[in-house]
Amino acid sequence: MDKNSLKDLKQLDSKITSLIEQGEREALFSDSANKLFELNIRAFQKYFPDIADKFLAHQPNEKFNLFLNKNGQANIIDYNTGVPFYRDDIEEQVEEQIQNSIDNPIFSKINYGYLENLDNPYDFMHVDLIKDAGAAYNKAKNNLQENSCLDSKLPSVVIFGVGLGYHLDKLLKEFPCAYLNIFEPEEDYFFASLFTFNWHDYLTSIDNSGASLYISIGVSEEETYSQLFTRAQEIGPFTISNSLFYQHYPSSLIDNLIFKIRDNFHEFFMGWGFIDDAFMSLAHSVENVKNKMPFFHAHSALENKFKDFPVFILANGPSLDRDIETIKSLQGKVVVVSCNSATTALLQHGIIPDFHAALERSRATYDFLKAFIPEEYRKNMGLLTVNVMHQDVASLFGWSGAALKGREAGTSLHQVAEIFSRKKSSATIPYCNPLVGNMALSYVASLGFKNVYLFGVDNGYIDPKHHHSKSSMYYNDKGDTVYEPLQIGSKLYVEGNFGETVIADHFLYSGKVQMERLLQTSRAKGLSCFNCSNGAKINGTIPLLSEDIILQETQITKSQVSSYVKNELFYIPDEDFDLENFLDFEGFDKLCATLIEILEPEVLNRSEAFDQVLRHIQLLVSIKETQFSHHYMVLEGEALYLNSIIINMLYNYGNATEILPYYENIKGIWCNFLRKAPELYRQNWNKASDHVFEV
Repeated sequence: MDKNSLKDLKQLDSKITSLIEQGEREALFSDSANKLFELNIRAFQKYFPDIADKFLAHQPNEKFNLFLNKNGQANIIDYNTGVPFYRDDIEEQVEEQIQNSIDNPIFSKINYGYLENLDNPYDFMHVDLIKDAGAAYNKAKNNLQENSCLDSKLPSVVIFGVGLGYHLDKLLKEFPCAYLNIFEPEEDYFFASLFTFNWHDYLTSIDNSGASLYISIGVSEEETYSQLFTRAQEIGPFTISNSLFYQHYPSSLIDNLIFKIRDNFHEFFMGWGFIDDAFMSLAHSVENVKNKMPFFHAHSALENKFKDFPVFILANGPSLDRDIETIKSLQGKVVVVSCNSATTALLQHGIIPDFHAALERSRATYDFLKAFIPEEYRKNMGLLTVNVMHQDVASLFGWSGAALKGREAGTSLHQVAEIFSRKKSSATIPYCNPLVGNMALSYVASLGFKNVYLFGVDNGYIDPKHHHSKSSMYYNDKGDTVYEPLQIGSKLYVEGNFGETVIADHFLYSGKVQMERLLQTSRAKGLSCFNCSNGAKINGTIPLLSEDIILQETQITKSQVSSYVKNELFYIPDEDFDLENFLDFEGFDKLCATLIEILEPEVLNRSEAFDQVLRHIQLLVSIKETQFSHHYMVLEGEALYLNSIIINMLYNYGNATEILPYYENIKGIWCNFLRKAPELYRQNWNKASDHVFEV
C-alpha cells in the first residue's frame, strides 16, 4: 500500500472515529436533555403553569437546529443569521459578555430634578409632597458624582434573550436583585433552553432568595411593553426602577424593545392616583350610596333574559362619522350606549342614546354635561357610570346607575362595608379603564349582553387632523379643532381593524389591550363582539363593515330591554348601609405608624437602605386584599411616587455610603407625610371634587 493510500485510510479512520464519538456524545446528550426537559417542565408547572402547558406541546419551526459542539456543549443555529449562536468555548464567551456588563453597565434611569419646580395651581397635597421630594433629590444630584458602580444589591435586572440559558446562573450570582425580568421573543430558543439549562434549580434559587421573577416568552414588542407598564402601575415602578439591562444576543426585535423601554422609561412613573384623588373617591362613593343611587350587582353568573338583543357601543373616534347614517337607520332596533363626548356628535344627527356612559369622576363632568347636552335629551337617557363619579352628576339624567370601579379607595370601602354589614357582595366591572369605551364594553359584557357592535371605538386615528368625530364638541361648524386631544406617551403604530395602520399613544393602546383582556374573561363568555370601527384592531372582536350588519327580526323592543336593565339588574342600597361607618381611622393610624417604624432605623449602606424601602412598601402592599384595602388605596399613589424617587436617588448618585445622608433626608420627608396622613384622612375623606370644566 502506497503512502497516499495509507494517509487516506488514516484520515477515513479518524473521521469514522470522530463520527462514532459524536454519535455517542449525541446519544448521551439526548438522554440527559430529555430528563432535564422533564425536570424543567415540572418546575414550570409549579411556578409558571401557563408556560409549562404551552411548551409541553410546543412544535418548533422547521429551521430549528439544536446541535452539539465538538466539546459536547449544546449550540443552536440563529434563525436570523443562519450561523451558530455560540463559539466552541461557550463558557469563555459568556464570561466575556458578563464582564463587559460589569465594566460598562447599561442602566435605565429617570431624572426627577424637575419635580422641585412643579406648579401647584389647585393646591394638591400630592404636588406639595413631590416638590419637597424633588428638592431633596436635587441636593444629592448637585453634591454627588453620578453612580455607575455595581456595588450593591440592585432593584431590578432586565435580561433580553434566553438563548440556551448559559448566562442565567452567572448573572444571578453577579447581579443579585429584588426584581428579575426575562424576555425572550423567540419561542423556539426558550424551548431549546428547556433541554440545555437547569431551570428547576434556577427557579428554586430565585424563590428561596425572596426575589420576584417575571418571564415573557414569544410576546410582541408592543405587548411586552404593555405588560411592563401594567405591572409598574399595579405593583409599583420599583419592579423596573433603576434596571440593569443585559442583552444576550443581537436581535432587531430585542433592539426595538430596549429602545422603546429606554425612550419611554418615564411613562412607567406616571399615572397612579394620588391622595387627593383617593379622598375624592371616598367622598363621591359615600355620597352616591347615601343618595340611594341604583347600583349594579356585577357577577359572572348573571343571566340576562334579553342577552341576544343587539347593543351598539358608540365612542367618539373619527370613524364614527362614516357610520352615522347606518346607526341612525338601525337605532330603533338596538340599545344605544354612547361614550361621553360621542353623545354630542349623535345629537347633531338626531340620535338619542338609550344610555350615556361617563367615567371621569371630577365636577368637570357635571359642567360638561350641562354645557353640551341639553336637559331635554339628558332626561330621556339613562346614565351608566361608576361609584366614584361626582355625586351631582346622577341628578342630570332621568335614571342613573353605578357599578363598582376597580382600584379605587371608594370601591374598596364599599366592598369592606358590604362584607361587614352582611350584604350581598358586589364585584367590580373588569378592565373599565382607561377610556370610556373600556367602561362601556365592560358594562355591556357584565350586564350579560351577547350581541355587541362597536362604532367609533378607534383607540387611535389614521389622520392626525381627524382625531374625533367631526360632529362632536371637539370641532366647530367649520370642522376646525376647538378642543385639542391629550397625547399621553409616545406615538405607536398598530394594526388597523380593516388593514390600515393606526396611530395611537400609550393611553389609547392601553385601551385596546384592556378590551382584549376583557373579552378573554368569563364575563364575556359567549359574547359576539363585532368591531365596525375603522381604528385599531381589537383581538377577540370580529371586523365588520357597518353596511354588512344584518339584525334578526324580533318582537322585543329596545324600551323593554332598557327598562329591564334599569329595574331588574340594578338595586337600591338598603337604608342601613352606610360606608362612613367603615372608614376606620384608628386602623389607618396604626398603618402609618407601622410604616414609620420600619423606616426609622438608620442603615449602613445602599443595599440596607433599599431593603428598608422595599420592606415598608411590601407591608403596605400586603394589606391590598384585606379589610384595610381602602387604607392601601389612600396611600398607594404617594407611596409609589415617593419611593420611586427615593430608589432612583439611592442608585443614581454617590457610592454605597456617600448617599446615606441624602437618603435620610428624603426618607424624613416621607415619614413626616406619614405622620400627618391620619389627620389628613380625617379632614378630607368627605371632600368632593371642585375641579370645573371650562367651556
